[in-house]
Amino acid sequence: MLGNLRNPPEPFGDIIRTHFRLKAKSISAQLDDWLRKDDGRQTVGDGQSLEGTSRTTSGGSSNNGFAKDIEELKAELQKLQLES
Repeated sequence: MLGNLRNPPEPFGDIIRTHFRLKAKSISAQLDDWLRKDDGRQTVGDGQSLEGTSRTTSGGSSNNGFAKDIEELKAELQKLQLES
């Protein structure tokens, strides 16, 4: 999602930005839910857990970069809201 927001394929840029602007609240809620469910373990490209990686510390914090990605995506969604 982040890649499509930052560099939408042409000629679909306007359509993609409009879609994300209209869906920003529901996407943000889904991202919050996914972050709550994140176990913090690293994954390989296909989503399979890597063997031997430690679990996250208590409190649901992520150590696999997912929280940072969510933060960046939410910032992009907020920019779209401000542009409208």
